[in-house]
Amino acid sequence: MASVLSEISVDCANPMLLARFWCEVLDYAVREEEVGLVSIGPQNDGGASVVLTFAQVPEQKSIKNRLHLDVRPRGTGQQQEVDRLLSLGAAYADVGQEDDVTWVVLADPEGNEFCVLAGSE
Repeated sequence: MASVLSEISVDCANPMLLARFWCEVLDYAVREEEVGLVSIGPQNDGGASVVLTFAQVPEQKSIKNRLHLDVRPRGTGQQQEVDRLLSLGAAYADVGQEDDVTWVVLADPEGNEFCVLAGSE
């Protein structure tokens, strides 16, 4: 037997801001919303995929994430996806990566780092 990853929770200042950003990144939709909490997931998956939940907390992010998400573009190249994510509000992030890495490190609108892996053209 094994466990199944069902949800990733992210502390943040503005749950709806991050939910909207990540909905655009992943083609997700808001599944649940209440004061200080927003959950998003795939639009038509029958509940089988990982849900992201954004929970409002009073403190600001202060250090590099201990856990981060990696995304892989579908149907486009890595640079085109990076450009799209930058237009949605992402920013380049430096977490000490070398110049020769094959991924691009970005941060979401609240500074949470994530990587864009090489895509499929």
